[in-house]
Amino acid sequence: MRNQDLLRKQCSRVAALLSLIDRSEAAIGRELGHTNASTLSRVREGKTFLDSETLARLGALDVRGLAVPNLHWVLTGTGAPVLGKPGQKPSQVAALCQLASQGVA
Repeated sequence: MRNQDLLRKQCSRVAALLSLIDRSEAAIGRELGHTNASTLSRVREGKTFLDSETLARLGALDVRGLAVPNLHWVLTGTGAPVLGKPGQKPSQVAALCQLASQGVA
């Protein structure tokens, strides 16, 4: 049986990251390989989690041109929410990390 507390926490972390991405929910859903936004809505509600293929796509999403999601953080809550792209100012990446951390329930 699935650990509901872990599911809720992981979903909350995904939702926090999605809120940092400057695209519509439908556009993000398409980038993640979904034909509609219902899967992302269920993730935001804490009812379901992403499969491994979708997680891999999530890890490659651009976050404001500065970073990519940190899948280790998504799964465990440990580490930084995003990983800075080469050449980005650490202070800007840290600000994104702070925003993501604040968005976690």
